[in-house]
Amino acid sequence: MIFKSFRKDKSSLQHGQSEQQPQSNIHTLEERALDFFNEIYSYDDLKEILYRGILSEHNVNILLVGPPATSKSLLLQCIHEKLKDCVYYDAVNSSGPGIIQDLTNHKNTRIILIDEIDKLNKKDQAVFYNLMETGEIIITKKDNKINFTMDNPKIFATSNGIEHLNKPLRSRFSIYRLQEYSDKDFIKISVHLITSKFHFPSILSALIAQLLLEKGEKDIRKVLNIAKLIRPDDDVKKIKKIIETYLKYQDSHD
Repeated sequence: MIFKSFRKDKSSLQHGQSEQQPQSNIHTLEERALDFFNEIYSYDDLKEILYRGILSEHNVNILLVGPPATSKSLLLQCIHEKLKDCVYYDAVNSSGPGIIQDLTNHKNTRIILIDEIDKLNKKDQAVFYNLMETGEIIITKKDNKINFTMDNPKIFATSNGIEHLNKPLRSRFSIYRLQEYSDKDFIKISVHLITSKFHFPSILSALIAQLLLEKGEKDIRKVLNIAKLIRPDDDVKKIKKIIETYLKYQDSHD
């Protein structure tokens, strides 16, 4: 079984409080939601839905569906960074049984985040049916017997589409479909994210996004990866070289 999980020591979000103390002028639930997801541009209405899901006492299960470059993964990462009792799995490098096995070590987890859940094969997807309905996990295979119950766990997941998801699994999610960004929005999102995370000047942030667009790339993850390599005093020529080198050695199937 191969799985990739992350767990950090994070402050618990109770009654809408994030890791940092909220500013005194943040009062409404909508304002708290926008503050919680402040590094991500746009999707204000969806941010409130996700935030309501986080606060709900019920087993809310949310699936974000859309093509690459729609900030689906960034929304999950933001939740993972700011919440305690939350685990994150990258389904590209995981299996359904592997995730369940790992959850035996996190039985009190409130929220389970699964990025690209459509990468799990359909047989593996079935292990989540009972978990999403009742919180029960029951595996009775000869070489692997697991039986425990979680208290109203929530699954927030992403998927590029629903074609590779079992119908029973799809029916257990509230599905929200995200549209691909326009070039203009991609630049705005990149600028907002880079300036928030790395404190780069807006002009430098926009340049990174624009150069990626010229290479036919519109992936927010690549924006972040490249931004981590750039120094604030790099000139245009140096930034172009960094981007060209980064793209040159990327797998064409990524």
